Amino acid sequence: MEHFDVAVVGAGPAGSSAALFAARGGARTLLLDRRPELGQPVQCGEFLPTLEELCDLFPNHGGFEEVFQVPETSVLQRTREMACVSPWGGRFTFPVDGYSVSRRSFDKVLALRAEAAGAELRFPKSVVGVKEAGSELLLPGGDRVAAKVVIAADGPLTEVGRAVGFHVERQMYRMITATCDLAFPDRLELFFGSLAPGGYAWIIPKGGDCNVGLGATHLPPGESLSSLLATFARRYHLPAPHHLTRWWVPLGPPPASAVRGSVLFAGDAANLVMATNGGGIPTAMVSGMDAGKAAVSHLREGKPLEDYDRRWREHMYEPLMRGWRMKEGADRWIEHDLLVALGMRYLGSHGLDEMIRLRWPRRWPHSRSAA
Repeated sequence: MEHFDVAVVGAGPAGSSAALFAARGGARTLLLDRRPELGQPVQCGEFLPTLEELCDLFPNHGGFEEVFQVPETSVLQRTREMACVSPWGGRFTFPVDGYSVSRRSFDKVLALRAEAAGAELRFPKSVVGVKEAGSELLLPGGDRVAAKVVIAADGPLTEVGRAVGFHVERQMYRMITATCDLAFPDRLELFFGSLAPGGYAWIIPKGGDCNVGLGATHLPPGESLSSLLATFARRYHLPAPHHLTRWWVPLGPPPASAVRGSVLFAGDAANLVMATNGGGIPTAMVSGMDAGKAAVSHLREGKPLEDYDRRWREHMYEPLMRGWRMKEGADRWIEHDLLVALGMRYLGSHGLDEMIRLRWPRRWPHSRSAA
């Protein structure tokens, strides 16, 4: 059996960030991923805010610049604004600085950064079982890995989480994404209403083409994700989407704790997703950094692993909880096109901008007591 200080399961943005900071801290680190090609298939809208926008979302952002370094080689197109489109065609536009990225490139660069810092990167290498309360990982072929700390960054359907009894309150959103052969301005657009029940559809420019997709809480009778996407494309006169990929996004409140014994949960595995916009890459990277640093502090200084909870909660808890409370309130009317259109008009561009940024709009019609 091989022995490591830290074993990280999943080489997405959360796992690669965790492995980077664990290895930088001197921990013997293993980074595992089950995919034959990192970053593929693309299960993402591929949009990221700038560092400045991220710090606006999360005011307690000390140290974000350490981890949120987007490789220029993965950037496809800068964006300057966002438009939210109501079911009746109302458009509400506000500034948002960001960029679309190629996840095929982005994920590879993050993993290679971790490897360059000293982490041992192995893929395709899946985890087929977990023993000893998370401190022993079973790999294909009967191989076993023991680790003093395991960081689970294996997505919303986390195998590690199921094995160690990590349960969080969440709704699982069905998602589909595709490529559309369409050049588009420096603006991302979100479309609300029954075309994406309980969620929204999007167009995100990527230089010469676009990432198009949608997320939904459920499927109407006789519909599939593919049929909803085709209807969206026809309604807005888009070329036929191709290279379709489906996946799940977890939305729910941030967990009371993201620690189970010797296992730390990061990114989607820990439910750390922004509920009002569905974004999860920045929170994955930050939680990965916090997990990697907490693992090193535990190994080198004897600090309890619960120090990880202190770190990520300080960075992200209050904005994430506000976002979830707003999502809960919006769910009362988001599936009725008339109410969606009236609600968006009531909030206006400024109010919708505040919601996207995880802040209570001044004209929010419900209680703001929880956050």
